[in-house]
Amino acid sequence: MKVKIIAVLLIASCIDTSGQVCDSLKKEPKLLPYWTFWVPGASYFHQGKILKGSIFATLETGGVYLGIKHNNTLKNNSTSPYYNYPLFLGLQTFQTEKLTMFKNQLEVIKYHNPDFKYDDLSEKDLYLAPFKIKNIATPITGGMVLLAAVFLGIEKYNETSRFSDIDKMYFINKYINRDQGLAVFGTTSLAMSWSAGIGEEYICRNLMMPLLDYKYGQRKGLIISSAIFGGAHFTNVLFADKPDYKSALLQVGEAAIAGYFLGRDVQKRGYDIGPAVAAHMWYDFTLMLGSFLINPENNFLGINLKFKM
Repeated sequence: MKVKIIAVLLIASCIDTSGQVCDSLKKEPKLLPYWTFWVPGASYFHQGKILKGSIFATLETGGVYLGIKHNNTLKNNSTSPYYNYPLFLGLQTFQTEKLTMFKNQLEVIKYHNPDFKYDDLSEKDLYLAPFKIKNIATPITGGMVLLAAVFLGIEKYNETSRFSDIDKMYFINKYINRDQGLAVFGTTSLAMSWSAGIGEEYICRNLMMPLLDYKYGQRKGLIISSAIFGGAHFTNVLFADKPDYKSALLQVGEAAIAGYFLGRDVQKRGYDIGPAVAAHMWYDFTLMLGSFLINPENNFLGINLKFKM
């Protein structure tokens, strides 16, 4: 009886005020094998989540296959470095799937460093974060959408054609009518914006920045992570036949500034990344769809259009 009482007291002493068992009694999480990073769907297959792994693997390989198969056709009917949107969607789906590996790594880091802070949200909450009112109705989301609207207002002055003038839009390997084109462009924009929002924010503001904050302090961590986030956008020149380095550097600067404000918001919220995810997604979506509606001839994806005579 005394042994049982002592055991209960020991367990009780290892429970904090929130009811969580202390790390010393938790089972240490195991890192997913690194080979699973390179195989579509493998991060879920290895965990026994066959259905989820199959869905992701299908979307990943399907997007890459379509992108490679129709690359030349898409390229010849576009004026944008983002012309191969099936390939981009496939790669972004791959990135989204691999977030479960980053979550696994964060859990291991937290186990060995109990004072390490990050947002331990579930995959479901991460995926739904951009659509939750509590994340949308925030100054950071409103500010980012307003900024996108300002850019679109400037673009309006360079308008060369109107949406109502569109007759047909090129899609994969054929032309479709304007209404179908709007549905396709809107869906593609939403999918790309969603995956960019949850993927980039999780990696940059929930993995990289917290690690830098933990090692160097929040001020340095914020500055370094924002600079890296901005610099990563310079790789966009790799997708252009004739790189515009001036525009690329401008984009790097804009991304670094945006990364600073997004990161600062995450820090102030105790590493709650929900509003940053929403802000990132709706900023991208507003720009992408807005470019199609305001100045379709210079749309973000550079999709070729036929206009009414």
